[in-house]
Amino acid sequence: MSSDFEKAYGFLFDETYRMWKADLTKIFRIGTKSNKGGCNLSSCILVLIGIESFSKFFSSKKSDASAFAEFIDNYYPVAYHGKMENIYKLFRHGLAHNYYPKSEFNLKNTSLIAFGVDEKNRVVSLSRLKKDLENCRKRVLQLSPQAGKPYVIVPQVLFLDTIAVMEQLKKKVKSDSILKGVLISNHKKIRTILRHST
Repeated sequence: MSSDFEKAYGFLFDETYRMWKADLTKIFRIGTKSNKGGCNLSSCILVLIGIESFSKFFSSKKSDASAFAEFIDNYYPVAYHGKMENIYKLFRHGLAHNYYPKSEFNLKNTSLIAFGVDEKNRVVSLSRLKKDLENCRKRVLQLSPQAGKPYVIVPQVLFLDTIAVMEQLKKKVKSDSILKGVLISNHKKIRTILRHST
């Protein structure tokens, strides 16, 4: 019989994360072939919901928005720090429930998602972004714009940054006893919420 840690690790990394990564990789690949945009809505929703799901395994926060923000602040590049709780409230809520981000401003100046469309109206490929991810992150992420300006998230960039975070956590959680304990405890709570048998 496998240990609590093995169960938690397998559920998060071998099932949930693996499926999320595989599905989004295929979605982005489809987007590079279409000349009319590519799976923009589905990719953005899945990226954000995936991060929300992963955050629950590594956070002690009770609210989903706070867990999401804490996870980002603890593990992602500094460009994201201190900005993602608002992004969660505008983007994740709006996209998941109304198929469009909520606006912080007014109906004439709605919040915006940049979908990473290049000059040929195709989604920028992951391989192309990987070559210069740091520069791309600095150029395109507008997570705390001036008043009245749109928020901008490129789902491919957030996806690649999330993969980097999850791959690091896959290794770290095996040797970090505190992180291991958090993962085991949160996995039990998540299984209860999902009504999975223990």
